[in-house]
Amino acid sequence: MPDQFSPAERDELLALAVAAAAEAGLALKQHRPVWSTVDAELGREVKIAADQRAEAMILERLSSSAPFPILSEETGWSAGRDLKTFWAVDPLDGSVNYLQGYPHCAVSIALMHDGAAVLGVVDCFLLEERFTGAVGAGAQLNGAPIRVSRTHDPARGVLNTGIPARMATDAAARDAMMTRIMQWRKVRMIGSAASALAYVAAGRADAYRESGAMLWDVAGGCALVTAAGGTASLSGLEGPLEVAATNGVVAVPA
Repeated sequence: MPDQFSPAERDELLALAVAAAAEAGLALKQHRPVWSTVDAELGREVKIAADQRAEAMILERLSSSAPFPILSEETGWSAGRDLKTFWAVDPLDGSVNYLQGYPHCAVSIALMHDGAAVLGVVDCFLLEERFTGAVGAGAQLNGAPIRVSRTHDPARGVLNTGIPARMATDAAARDAMMTRIMQWRKVRMIGSAASALAYVAAGRADAYRESGAMLWDVAGGCALVTAAGGTASLSGLEGPLEVAATNGVVAVPA
């Protein structure tokens, strides 16, 4: 965590993020039958009522308790725009999974500082798994400590990845992705970047790599990976990103 936050302030901010994610996750779970209505379909992107309802709950709680701007999927910037320190929020990562009853979806909240995710929560509410963590203070799953794996060789490891709606689909991009995944023993695509990164933090996978994700998709998970002893890198903050996260010992996927 940056020096500007004391341990007590860090814990308070993490508790705030956990409370906001837990509240939204519970509502998403309880109201899924009525919130699973499609508001818009833009290519492979799907917008559903649940996204906006959960986001409103999260923004209200965060904005009332912490003096930081918020970048969220549905609203964009709230309470100003400041890339120094801000919240990154995805109220429902894995909207199609949520619609289809596939359990890999999550609420993701991260605090960003100087271009890095320094604390995060990924609440996989349908699976009742809540991943939390802060850089320098460790990561947890439902309160129990988690650590990244120690796999060194991609040929013996598991890569989590995905195909975001914004990913380039030209021949060069397809070839690059095929080259990337063929290095690994197994490859998993579960439809939720936040969940996939949380699984790297918990040692269920050894690395994550994706082209075309947005910051709110991956910030919470990147914080968890770093807090759990791994490494995470983002190519930027606004716009489609190149994202890579590993256990810190396996080679970063190209």
